[in-house]
Amino acid sequence: MSGRSKAFEDDDPFEMVAAHYPVESGVDADREMARCVVEEYALLGWPARRIRRLFDTPAYPALHAILVRRGAASIDALIGAVFGAGDGKTA
Repeated sequence: MSGRSKAFEDDDPFEMVAAHYPVESGVDADREMARCVVEEYALLGWPARRIRRLFDTPAYPALHAILVRRGAASIDALIGAVFGAGDGKTA
């Protein structure tokens, strides 16, 4: 039996869990989360183009949702700011 057809059990450590937390007024949570992700992958040596593709991929729902809410230009600008280059699509 493959893992795809196995039903989750109550104590299954691989069950998806989401955590919500309060954010102070005036804090742009989407921008902060996206920047943290971009910085983490950049520190791991990923190029900007590869990081950008994470936002395009629905398999990464939190990042993709930020892209949908904010638009591609916003994500490109954020990646560019982290990498210190134009539109963030190079490197």
